[in-house]
Amino acid sequence: MKRNFCSKCHYPINTCVCKYVSPSLHTQTKIVILQHPDEANLAKNTARLLQLQLNNIQLYVGQKPEDFQQARELTGYKRCALLYPGENAVTVQQMQQLPALDILFVIDGTWKKAHKILALNSWLLALQAVTFDAIPENQYRIRKAEQAHSLSTLESVSLFINQYEGVDHQPLLALLKGMITEQTKLMPAHVKARYNL
Repeated sequence: MKRNFCSKCHYPINTCVCKYVSPSLHTQTKIVILQHPDEANLAKNTARLLQLQLNNIQLYVGQKPEDFQQARELTGYKRCALLYPGENAVTVQQMQQLPALDILFVIDGTWKKAHKILALNSWLLALQAVTFDAIPENQYRIRKAEQAHSLSTLESVSLFINQYEGVDHQPLLALLKGMITEQTKLMPAHVKARYNL
């Protein structure tokens, strides 16, 4: 049976999140999401929520360099960074001491899929990697994290814009909480128990 989707939030009608969406959050830094194809149609994907709440965001779906050609072209004339942990990454606080960023690239996918995108797109390795000096508790309880201290894409972006630009990220976290509420109301009891809900 074909499901009906909300024309605004693009979630199924029975899990629509429109009532949780606040007025757009404005950021100086453009957020560019590189989304693995497997994430695009997942009901619990959080990049879709970011698109509903942020005014300065662009999303590209793919995995190979040709999928991200337009995104790569942005790096030629803008100051860019990649939100990704690593030995050469600087913290958000250190990034604040450098010239202002124009674009932050964010990979949306599991760690395995994110590593794959990074391996296939060497141009990303040329960007300054940025990370956090401390990771808050994961609030995305309905999707199992592969690693301890993992954050969803929404949580990572919201933490970045809060720390880097001082943008109030509570509307984003409230939207995430609302999406979780809508998703869990349809879950059988044994599934809720799996997530300690």
